[in-house]
Amino acid sequence: MGGGGSAGKPAIGGSSGSIAGDGGMMDTAGAMDTGGEGAEGGTAATAGTAASAGSGAVTAGGGAGGKGGSAGAMGGSGGTIAGSGGTLAGSGGTLAGTGGSAGSGGSPPANGCAKLVVPIDDNGDRAHFVISLTSPVDMTAAVVSMRVYVQAGVGGTIFSYVQDGSPNYHFFGVTTAKRPELATLSGWTTLTFDVGGQDPGSTGIAKTAIKRVGIEINALPSTSWSNPTIVYVDSISVTTPTLSFPLDTMPTVSTSASSGLDVSGQVLWLNSASSDTTAAGVTLTWQATCP
Repeated sequence: MGGGGSAGKPAIGGSSGSIAGDGGMMDTAGAMDTGGEGAEGGTAATAGTAASAGSGAVTAGGGAGGKGGSAGAMGGSGGTIAGSGGTLAGSGGTLAGTGGSAGSGGSPPANGCAKLVVPIDDNGDRAHFVISLTSPVDMTAAVVSMRVYVQAGVGGTIFSYVQDGSPNYHFFGVTTAKRPELATLSGWTTLTFDVGGQDPGSTGIAKTAIKRVGIEINALPSTSWSNPTIVYVDSISVTTPTLSFPLDTMPTVSTSASSGLDVSGQVLWLNSASSDTTAAGVTLTWQATCP
């Protein structure tokens, strides 16, 4: 404020006040107009300071220059720039919001899955897809689960089964009454098979030496079907013992069918033996993008 006093002859001070007032008009700030009415250089410098405060970015008022009028004009420009800055800040806020939407809209990519395609046009059609275990395991208390998605399946059923090892490969599957019809499944569904709790009946299965875990797609009991029937399988797992077969990478699925001979590596494969797969044109593939 002492600097304002040394600058101030009355005429110059009045002029300074006038310029400061113009600066206030440029900033459209009422407080700055009031400051412009002052006749003393000190008052004009105060107006400049007010404009500088409005800008938040311009050095306070140029008060060291000693001319309150110039300070006021600079302050006015500062106010205008500050206004622009506010607009930019607003735009920044909009961009930040957009970024947030993109983040929330994104979802993790699909882990991958097996695609089972079974052309069905007769009630005797079926297909077998198998994982051959490295060595036989005891499943006297086991539960097998598989996570599936039916893309096309107006008829037929899907269920799990297990087999013991060579030379018999006894077949032990979910009882007929508990085999879910494809048409009843919506979205991703987990199907379970209580191997330990289900009576083996006359199958002759040796639950203590299970070598294969399989999936059967069967035309029964329907009379009309999707041709082809298409089912995706995300994973197969076993509890007691604990076994997990996520089909999330290409090597977990064998795209080459085998006529009854076990495929190594505990991968999912198509058993094309005539006693296992009766439908024609069945394929098994892997894909990265699933429903």
